[in-house]
Amino acid sequence: MHMNVNDLSPLLAYFEECHEGDLLAFAQTLDQTIFMFHFLPEDTFTCLERQNCCHVLMELKIAVMKIYTGIL
Repeated sequence: MHMNVNDLSPLLAYFEECHEGDLLAFAQTLDQTIFMFHFLPEDTFTCLERQNCCHVLMELKIAVMKIYTGIL
């Protein structure tokens, strides 16, 4: 799949609307989300589901930090 800036416009609009364009604040929110995820009741997710969800959130955070630091 080939993506362009137009494909990312909903995500960019979200950053602007909810985080005032502050990618670092968004990354910190992802950190908090990952932390709080571990306090959900044990029977909410299987161990593998919990691991997979945290992995996806962490990968999203890494991608956002690459954008923030200008690596991409």
